[in-house]
Amino acid sequence: MTETFDNLYIVLTEPKNPGNIGASVRAMKNMGLAHLRLVNPVPFRDEDEQKKMGYRSQDIVRNCSEFSSLQEAVQDMSAVFITTSKQGKWRKDFLDIRDAAEHIAALMRNQKIAIVFGREDKGISIDESQLANYLIYIPSAVHYPSLNLSQAVMVTAYEIFRAAAKNPVRKSFPVMAEQNDFSRLEENIWDLMKTLEIREGDNGKFHRSLKRTLSRTHWTRADIAVMDRACKQIRWYLSNRVRPLSGSLK
Repeated sequence: MTETFDNLYIVLTEPKNPGNIGASVRAMKNMGLAHLRLVNPVPFRDEDEQKKMGYRSQDIVRNCSEFSSLQEAVQDMSAVFITTSKQGKWRKDFLDIRDAAEHIAALMRNQKIAIVFGREDKGISIDESQLANYLIYIPSAVHYPSLNLSQAVMVTAYEIFRAAAKNPVRKSFPVMAEQNDFSRLEENIWDLMKTLEIREGDNGKFHRSLKRTLSRTHWTRADIAVMDRACKQIRWYLSNRVRPLSGSLK
């Protein structure tokens, strides 16, 4: 059944304990997951604690990839699921882990999916959370749940394995655009808004809202191309039909 998970990637954000990395890859191995990406990890490949906790799972360690930022780690993904227990103004629309697993099992049939886990001590930042198409929470008996990193990986991997095994034949979803396509569109729209002399304070509220809005869409590359064309047309109109604005036109 391991081929079922070829499009599924586990992403650990700045893990600080080699043992947690080892325990996470062991959990992945048991559930048939093979792709691991790490963002700014501690030294881990030759650490005894990692090898001990990651017993019989070192093939995942050898083949894992390292990145300097979470955005870089997920830029080629069609959908990003971020696990977090923190809610707030910029973190809404959570999925229960079991509901998320059902959705992941359907999506991963024909597109690349990332499941992101935050730092052991402080999770993910608000800006990083804007990269999520979906936010996931793992229900707990306590008001402020605090699962160990590898425990969270194990629970999530198990639920996805369970969902995939329960219904292996699933409807294919349209392939979403990759994260780098959304990032390009975001920059395109933001540059256009600056050309239109948007007034925004230091808190960057509009820019952050723009990122969140785009991350919640389910657009294909063709959809992105339509929005790019709209931005291009507005720039043409500003250059040819109205007086020049103080911002630069591209």
